[in-house]
Amino acid sequence: MRAFCDVLGIVNPIVLGTSFGGMVALAYATRHPAHPSKLVLISTEAAGGTYRDRRVELFGRFGGPEVGALARRRFLEVQGHPDQASLDAWRRLAFPLYTRTPRDPGMARRAVSRSEVQHWFTKPDGESHTFNMFPDLGRIQCPTLVLGGEDDPMLPIECQADLAAALPAHLVRFERFADCGHAVVPDAPERAMAVIRDFIEQR
Repeated sequence: MRAFCDVLGIVNPIVLGTSFGGMVALAYATRHPAHPSKLVLISTEAAGGTYRDRRVELFGRFGGPEVGALARRRFLEVQGHPDQASLDAWRRLAFPLYTRTPRDPGMARRAVSRSEVQHWFTKPDGESHTFNMFPDLGRIQCPTLVLGGEDDPMLPIECQADLAAALPAHLVRFERFADCGHAVVPDAPERAMAVIRDFIEQR
């Protein structure tokens, strides 16, 4: 990301990341703390493998016993997707529960999906379980907005609360969204965009 900005001549970027994109934004900001002017982190986490029981509970609550069993297998038993059938079942049954507002059905058709990356990232002892950026969060030097949905089953609100608490207190703004899942913008577009706009415009 730093090299991308350098090539295009982008200075003082405002960087927004959602979910895995938020993890990328955190990795960038801790490696290049003087580069971004602001960060917006949505539905993300600073360390992998946290709140597994909470994820299982939420998926079971929103999707019923079958989805709860899938979540238990993914987060507690296998810790990942051992095969393509497991990943396909997750996409079919659990993925629609990420957000409270139904997703655009054409989104999946337009997305570039690489299953091998998902398998690698979520495998037992894979990076999704082992990464930890908490020791480096104190290096961040720019104002940071953290947004999270109270009904996020994938990365529960506790993940964002921990992240916000670990960032420098004078730089962080933490906003919780009721009745929102794993992406506050599609679930609460007006409020989410107003909060982001206000944060960007602040001097």
